[in-house]
Amino acid sequence: MFNAPSYANLEYTHKGRRELAALLGFLVDAGVASVTVAIPYLIEIISSTFPQLEVVTSTIGYVGAVAGINQYHEAGASRVVLDVEVNRDFQFLRKACAASPVPLEIIVNPVCISQCHFKYNHYCVASMGSQSYLRGGAGIPYNQNYLNWCFLQKLQKEAEFLKSPWVRPEDLYLWEEAGLSYFKIAGRGLPGPEILRLCRSYLARDFSGNLLELLGWPHWLAFRDNNDGTRLPVLDVILDNKALDGFLDFFARKRPQCRLGCDQCGHCLAWSRKALSFNDEALKDKYILNMSCNLRHLAQDIPSAQETQQVITSWQEQAAEQVIEDNQTHSGHRRDRSCGQTTGGSPVRSRK
Repeated sequence: MFNAPSYANLEYTHKGRRELAALLGFLVDAGVASVTVAIPYLIEIISSTFPQLEVVTSTIGYVGAVAGINQYHEAGASRVVLDVEVNRDFQFLRKACAASPVPLEIIVNPVCISQCHFKYNHYCVASMGSQSYLRGGAGIPYNQNYLNWCFLQKLQKEAEFLKSPWVRPEDLYLWEEAGLSYFKIAGRGLPGPEILRLCRSYLARDFSGNLLELLGWPHWLAFRDNNDGTRLPVLDVILDNKALDGFLDFFARKRPQCRLGCDQCGHCLAWSRKALSFNDEALKDKYILNMSCNLRHLAQDIPSAQETQQVITSWQEQAAEQVIEDNQTHSGHRRDRSCGQTTGGSPVRSRK
């Protein structure tokens, strides 16, 4: 709820404020010390009514300017997680860290396409799907349009895998030199052992193997089903981490203006040819065909009332299965298999 772009205006109602106060009181009594919040008004509410809670601005606050840092600080935030779009903008990071009244933080393992202007609506869609007061406590279900589009772009334009604003464990020092000391690891929907593996990789500042294993679930596997009921084999996409030694130095040293486009650069494309591979190029083409057909279907065909009800029923059943389990198992929250999943995770303070 706190880390979503919308609370459906319930924060402006008597009922919503009472429920919010009760939830915050429960969290404080349970020993929670910090909450990550996307909505500015909620930051003001929480910081003024529960000052014992540290309030951290979510990356969904889209803070990518010094003015935004100051706005959220004045609202009551004591730390700001920056928009992932500035992850590799070292000119901004250096100046922002020097000028900021609060510590700044970045997410180190996002999988979103760089400079994606669809992600705001994607987050809104996911937010409405999780609102418990809708559809009998299960939210309003949504389809895979944005997820499908995102990974189709990556399979069609392979440099997009490298353009995603991730940070390798080995290269954290570049961001520390820019002034950052907080790094957030996305993946709150993962089982506990997987979260520990991610944290250990970044704390060790070393990882061997496929870097995509640190960047989230391989979403393209959601599009394996053919129209005839058959299923495509697994497509393996390998981004060799050790082949990326030196890749991120370019951003810290040259400070390219990625927002202006890639026509005069080609850095990510050149490195993708060295570090990225597929187990089967023909199979990759079949995935691309499936995804392209699926997008046309989602845009052009109106779902029947029966299909919509089936999705709603399935959505409600999944919500009913969510439970809090012990620390050795999955947290019980079904993972939002979307680019928005990078908004969850654990902050790790760098050890200099």
